[in-house]
Amino acid sequence: MELNLILERLKKKDRKAFQKVFEAFYARLVSYSYKFTLDQVASEDLVQESFIYLWENISNLNIEKSFQAYLFTMVRNRSLNHLKKIKVSDSDYFIDISISLTEELQVEVFNEKEMLELVKKAEGILENLPTKMQEIFKLKVMYGLSYNEISEEMGISVNTVKTQLKRAKFKIESALIVVSIFCFFN
Repeated sequence: MELNLILERLKKKDRKAFQKVFEAFYARLVSYSYKFTLDQVASEDLVQESFIYLWENISNLNIEKSFQAYLFTMVRNRSLNHLKKIKVSDSDYFIDISISLTEELQVEVFNEKEMLELVKKAEGILENLPTKMQEIFKLKVMYGLSYNEISEEMGISVNTVKTQLKRAKFKIESALIVVSIFCFFN
């Protein structure tokens, strides 16, 4: 369904359209929330609350970007609020960076300030990677090139691109874990 049609039908309180949206996104949103909360039940509750909010407030919502990005942003915010309630802080964006590295779905869920913080922290970690790995990672994550485009740009095989990205993600995630543990104990 096209975005305008979905929103139009939802604003008219079309239960079938809502059901289709729920079925299309529920599992992915729960999985996304779980990456923040590490609690399956809490994640399911947060996603259900998000859908309830969507149903009750759809008439008043102004969704300017993609509907999918709106849903993921809503779940992200609820998940982070849940963490705050249980006294878990992500002021250094370690959770966000880790999730953005592992999440295949690229949605615009960060505001400009958060994105700048993420980029600063990621760049700091990125500087410690081998030069070729840095370049591949930047082309994929910062410039959004496909595996094939990176392969052509750098004159290497697609498998090399994939391998280097996996290694980069592992090294960055490992660095984030060490940094977050260090911050936790200080």
